Amino acid sequence: MTKKYVNGILYSCDECLIDIRHRLKSKVEFPINNFNNEPSDESLDRKLILEMIISKLFYNIDGWLERPKYAKTKIMTDLINHGQFAEGEIESVFKGYEYETTDFSDEFIQEHPEIDSIEIWKRLAMTGMTEEDPNVPTEKKYRFSTYGCDLLVAVGYCKADVETLVCPDCGLEVQNTPENCTLGYERDLVCYKCVNERADEFDTKGLVRKGNPPHHGHWATQEPELVYTGTDYFSILHPSCKKSPRKDGKGVMLVSGVWIDDCGRVTLSLECTFCGARNALKPFTKDGEISLLNESGAVWKRIESRVYELIEGGENERVEFKSSMKWDYKKSTKNKKLGHEVTRTISAFLNSSGGILLIGVGDEGNIMGIEKDFETLKEGKQNTDGFELHINNLVNGDLGKEYRKFVHVSFEMIDGKYICFIEIDKSPEPVLLKYNGKTVFVVRSGNSSQTYDEKEQNKYIKMHWE
Repeated sequence: MTKKYVNGILYSCDECLIDIRHRLKSKVEFPINNFNNEPSDESLDRKLILEMIISKLFYNIDGWLERPKYAKTKIMTDLINHGQFAEGEIESVFKGYEYETTDFSDEFIQEHPEIDSIEIWKRLAMTGMTEEDPNVPTEKKYRFSTYGCDLLVAVGYCKADVETLVCPDCGLEVQNTPENCTLGYERDLVCYKCVNERADEFDTKGLVRKGNPPHHGHWATQEPELVYTGTDYFSILHPSCKKSPRKDGKGVMLVSGVWIDDCGRVTLSLECTFCGARNALKPFTKDGEISLLNESGAVWKRIESRVYELIEGGENERVEFKSSMKWDYKKSTKNKKLGHEVTRTISAFLNSSGGILLIGVGDEGNIMGIEKDFETLKEGKQNTDGFELHINNLVNGDLGKEYRKFVHVSFEMIDGKYICFIEIDKSPEPVLLKYNGKTVFVVRSGNSSQTYDEKEQNKYIKMHWE
């Protein structure tokens, strides 16, 4: 399974495609399910599944745009050899998505050396496409529907445990899937309800997430107005500020933060001083990092990670260190109990005022890294993605899927070693920890996590939530 995350956003996933290719190669039958993920013998469900399979295969063949005939031949050969679908069924799907065009592929031009494509394009450009020209040949290409993650989940072709986030503006639940991720470098999740209903507003795209950066920003439907650009500063106005006291109705954008994003750009966070609308400017950096310079222009020191400050402060009511999640350094072997110690700490922070858990840091603040934990993970998952997936499974199993959205996982390289940085919000309701067949209630007290008995639990809940 191939998944790629940027700032906690899943922007690429090939799990369903890998499963389809495996079934073709192993000649394992494709399940024919309806939208309730129930077995079906309806012809329409069978046709939908076949269309979905062909679409996924077609758009993932290298060079499909310039080799449509080759792509069709390969897919038909693989499906016929698989044996579940008849040749007529497969051909019917291709026929349904076929169209004719003079936008010739490289494959078509190579097969028809007699065609002067340049001359044909010139003629079409001069005369237009209003009438069919018998002297102009056409090529058959295919434009298949694209099938999103929602449908794949509904018919059982996606087994991923998809995280759901809540839009802070409208409350709509948005799945953390590639189809809900913006294109380009931004890679934020998009709330389509807000985009559609508020398309004329300044900054609508993207969900606000914990972490750094918390918000990428988009110049969506309006252009920023650069009212002044000089040698030492610039000034930007918010075009349509609804709370502006100015006669022109424009807001004043001020810098509210700075960071380096995943594409090596120094990003200035901007915020309207009147209405609070946010956006960002992103010039590229030289080396993907920011240096502080002295008066002579030499590097003074580099900005260090927040992790150093947390380690120097030691464990306290809001910070906890764990040397590992699976690898037992004392016994030099795997230890499943360590994972439950992680969820115990997370549950304590959820039930208190929130906090930060650093995995890969010893009790004394020594940086140990999580590379030994990587070695305990399944082959192909021995990386940060596999580590985060294991945390997801622990939280979902010990605490419940509904609490995963309050647990924000990221990774930092410290002294050449990976550290897992987990920021936990306070839960809006009590969280119970399931462990060893028991259900317990854990609260952060000082620099440790304490288990409360039933009387203490009821009193604590009454004081903090009721």
